[in-house]
Amino acid sequence: MRRQTVIRAMESGELPFERRGRIRYARLADVLLWEESRMTHPPSLSTHAIDPDLAHLAG
Repeated sequence: MRRQTVIRAMESGELPFERRGRIRYARLADVLLWEESRMTHPPSLSTHAIDPDLAHLAG
C-alpha cells in the first residue's frame, strides 16, 4: 500500500500512532487490525449530492 494511505489513516485517527519528533510509530497489532478492517469493509459510497445535470450518468 502507499505510504500516503497509511499517513492519511494515522492523521484521521483511523490508525492509532505515537509521534516522536517527526517520526510516527504504530503498533504492529494496530496496523494489522486496521489492514484487516480495510480489506473486509470497502469504502462507503459518497454522500455528496449529484449535480442534476449529471444525474443521468449516475445510472
